[in-house]
Amino acid sequence: MMRRTAAFTLVELLVVLAIIAILFSLTLPAIQAAREAARRTQCRNNLRQIGVAMHLYHDTYRSLPAGYIFRTPPTTNPAAPPAAGVKLAARRFDAPPPSVQMVPNGPGWGWAALLLPFMEQTSLAGEIDFLRAVEDPVNATPRVVRVPYLICPSDPASGVYTVLDELNAPLGQVATNSYAASFGSYRVVKIPGVGGAPGRGEVIEGGLINTDPDHGNGLFLRNSGTRYADITDGLSQTLSVGERAAMFAKSPWAGVMTGGTVRTTAGAPVYVANVELAPTMVLARIGNRSLNSAYSEPYDYFSPHSDLVFFLFADGSVQGLTASMDMDALHALASCARGD
Repeated sequence: MMRRTAAFTLVELLVVLAIIAILFSLTLPAIQAAREAARRTQCRNNLRQIGVAMHLYHDTYRSLPAGYIFRTPPTTNPAAPPAAGVKLAARRFDAPPPSVQMVPNGPGWGWAALLLPFMEQTSLAGEIDFLRAVEDPVNATPRVVRVPYLICPSDPASGVYTVLDELNAPLGQVATNSYAASFGSYRVVKIPGVGGAPGRGEVIEGGLINTDPDHGNGLFLRNSGTRYADITDGLSQTLSVGERAAMFAKSPWAGVMTGGTVRTTAGAPVYVANVELAPTMVLARIGNRSLNSAYSEPYDYFSPHSDLVFFLFADGSVQGLTASMDMDALHALASCARGD
């Protein structure tokens, strides 16, 4: 007589599998939430490390690093600075149509590259020839190195990519940066009681990153050297660096490449796709859109954390600001000496 062995029937096996699937579906959101919480913590720690490096840089050189370094070619006549105070709106061109003439921006090394010795990256800094441009083949190897403190763990598009110029020609490969320095505040403000032709009765507060990188009202401009003493609005009330994830717009930590562009990343969670000029590679601003707006452009701040955008403040603190934050308050935080 044959003995029957104990075993699951097909029905029992299906029931067990169904129970396991249900338990997994119940625990998966909690696991994902825990992972995202850990990634957010790491992102905040990245910004804190950048803040420490900023303070060490300031202690050493008595100023913050430039947004990026630019040496005026001998044959170039630099544009005259704008008149003091606010400017009449008139016609505004932040990103003009593509041109075959590449506006020089060399050598272009940005704030993150200048901080490398203060972020435990002395050996990487030693590989860079800072007298040559970012796009120079001599610097091809160091500019593709991924710097841990400059990668948000929630940013799925971080890594090495190819920078394109305005005419879609490749300029070279670089490693991404999940963070951008604050160029300041930009907005068009309507003067009450003044009407007429378009632009009449409007004033511009702040500067244009693409076409006027020397005259923002934030901490980091082209060739800037802001001192803590210059931040009259208070270090704890002034934005320094914020998130601009590569999944939204890829930009290099190395700096600005002459003729380079920053483009909306394919598949980014926004409704518009734009191309911005070279200075935007290291700088972002607070404009007329809320944080993480679906209409954000590459010079805006944008976080992969969906409901929060983390910012480093000039005093070294890190705070998460929400998309619902009052725009006037954001503009006040972005400027460093507006008196508010």
